[in-house]
Amino acid sequence: MPRHPIRLLPLAAALLTGTTLQAHAHGVAGARVFVSTLQFDDPAVADEAAIPTFGWSRQPAGGGAGPTNEYDLNFSFAKRITDRFGVSVSLGHTWLATAGDKTRNGWTNVDIGMKYQAYVNPDHEFMASIGIDREFARTGTLAIGADTVSTTTPSVSFGKGLGDLPIGVFRPLAVTGQFGMAASERALKQYADGTDNGGHENRWIGGLSLQYSIPYLQSQVKDYGLPNWLANLTPLVEVAWSSPASRPGTQPMQLLVAPGVAYSGDWYQLTTEVLIPANRNTGRNLGIVAEFHVYLDDIFPKSLGTPVADWFR
Repeated sequence: MPRHPIRLLPLAAALLTGTTLQAHAHGVAGARVFVSTLQFDDPAVADEAAIPTFGWSRQPAGGGAGPTNEYDLNFSFAKRITDRFGVSVSLGHTWLATAGDKTRNGWTNVDIGMKYQAYVNPDHEFMASIGIDREFARTGTLAIGADTVSTTTPSVSFGKGLGDLPIGVFRPLAVTGQFGMAASERALKQYADGTDNGGHENRWIGGLSLQYSIPYLQSQVKDYGLPNWLANLTPLVEVAWSSPASRPGTQPMQLLVAPGVAYSGDWYQLTTEVLIPANRNTGRNLGIVAEFHVYLDDIFPKSLGTPVADWFR
């Protein structure tokens, strides 16, 4: 699901057999369905929406005030223009509740993305996409930390299921990932007096997920007669990172681990994860994130859930 470029919560460090391409909703490659990830974009081009994604994190006290509880409510919408190409838009609202201070709240910057699904191999459960994402500065509320410098992030994303391997009950495993570089429109410059020009360093961003699909286990390996609530679960763990790609830099490498579980319904996915900082630069406190994700092609199969190019045929 499209979302803001990978954000590691500090948690306020701020919070792609050779076959012809077949584009599918929900990240389908052969018998494999890749679930949508919450820490980075998945490889699918689809008609879908996150309504909403809720996040909570706790930031330690600093400068005499705090600690701060951060609450985030984010919304994303993705639309296929053709079977292979789609666009997305996302934004959110943040509340910062600091002990001993008034609660601040406001909108995050608007984020718009484009993605092209370059390759799908159903036999080997593989897909790959390329995309570009733009966060537009000053479209959000400065009081909650909305950026004053725009960032453009080209990236590549992929998904690979292990169902083509003779590994028995491990065949439901799959890996997805995204890699890119967040390029600032204003390069950071630091002056001798310790001040800077308000710019940002460029940053490498990346994410990986390991997923174990119980629906795949039931349908492609062996039907164990599991109850529906269990048969629709996909346990997963995500790892997201961000590191400087230019100098000077102000933020060291950040690393986040997010174990969780996704429940897949007929037209929706419900996912929840625990956010675990994996180094001091990312923070010291746990957080949580949950998302209600809907598939528009299942809800509106003859209208909003079809590519825009098909509306005129």
